[in-house]
Amino acid sequence: MDHIKVLLGRIIDSVGEEAIEDGAVVIENEKITYAGPRDRAAIPADAAVFTCENATIMAGFIDAHIHLVGSESIHKSGDTPYDLLLTTVKDLCDLVDAGVTGVRDMSAFGRPLRDAIARGNIKGPRIMVGGRVLSMSSGHCDFDVTKPVSQCNDEDLTGFMMDGPEDCYKGVRRQFREGAEFIKICATGGVSSAIDDVNDQEFSEEELRVIIGEAKRHNTYVTAHCTGTAGTKAALKAGIGCVEHGVMLDEECCEIMQKNNVPLVTTLSVSLGIADMKNLPPHMMRKAQGVKEHAMHSYQLAHAYGITVALGTDYSNSPNTPFHGIGREFYSLTRCGYTPMEAIKAGTVNGARLMRRDREIGTVEAGKLADLVLVQGDPLRDIRVLEDADNVKMVLIGGAIQKQMPEVRNGL
Repeated sequence: MDHIKVLLGRIIDSVGEEAIEDGAVVIENEKITYAGPRDRAAIPADAAVFTCENATIMAGFIDAHIHLVGSESIHKSGDTPYDLLLTTVKDLCDLVDAGVTGVRDMSAFGRPLRDAIARGNIKGPRIMVGGRVLSMSSGHCDFDVTKPVSQCNDEDLTGFMMDGPEDCYKGVRRQFREGAEFIKICATGGVSSAIDDVNDQEFSEEELRVIIGEAKRHNTYVTAHCTGTAGTKAALKAGIGCVEHGVMLDEECCEIMQKNNVPLVTTLSVSLGIADMKNLPPHMMRKAQGVKEHAMHSYQLAHAYGITVALGTDYSNSPNTPFHGIGREFYSLTRCGYTPMEAIKAGTVNGARLMRRDREIGTVEAGKLADLVLVQGDPLRDIRVLEDADNVKMVLIGGAIQKQMPEVRNGL
């Protein structure tokens, strides 16, 4: 029965509000067949059993905001698309080692990476493909003003620029043609871009209508990079389905989000820490100064309004944002008033909903795919145990072991 695996330990299932202190999770092939108290589990005598000291079993982590392009990675060996794609393959291994079993990716590499992982050709998390991020020229994705827009659109692996309704039709359809399962736009300027301001509003009302309409015709949603308040509000009124960052939300924004059930994706580890990061260009340092206080206020406000929050990081495996420490995002959310359980649900079941796969992943329940992590420590007592990939002792995706540290014991 080597196809049957059993994990023993505390279970945080991302369903209830309390942990099951002495639990067992039984896995047959790719699915969970039992998750609950150990004394009620039917454990076959020859099942493969895994545990470690002070073990906690959780659903695999979902990073709902990432750009898998390798351009800032600690592993980067060159700057051609081929170099960066190979770098990203290495980055994916780091993500899995940190307990990440699912991501929403916004890049040109999303579809080939997703398909290679699904075929078992490379190691990596499940990927929901977003294609490249859509921006107006002179906006958040306009990183090289010395080149024509058309050349930037042909070469950029992260962004794609559109101006005017006709361009928006073509740009959105191009992302779907290249494999996008949802669309990300820039509703405002941002911190990392050199020629705009965080308070700039991108895309006109007519352009937003075209973009959102195209996404609806493809039976999916638009998510929006939102820093400044005015652009965030305009995008919400136009009908976006999700807010990324949400750095400067006000009460009207939260009222619209609450009414329309629009979730918020965090990236708080960057927002709260960017002013302390090393070797950033001067324009980023200037913009970063006020971000921390705005972000904390926004998330406290969102919490008060009961807005659904999903965990995202905007990490790039750079020295400032290493995938090894991607679990910092859980702690960052608790700094804004969320409980450890709320943070854990943000990084599991809420992310699964944004991936539109919550019937399959995101919780530790019978019938779900066995995307699981075994963590050493109790995150409900100390959420910071999730900050370091070294505390993630075992990772399974679809029941297949992707990581197993020596500390993991085999047998009862």
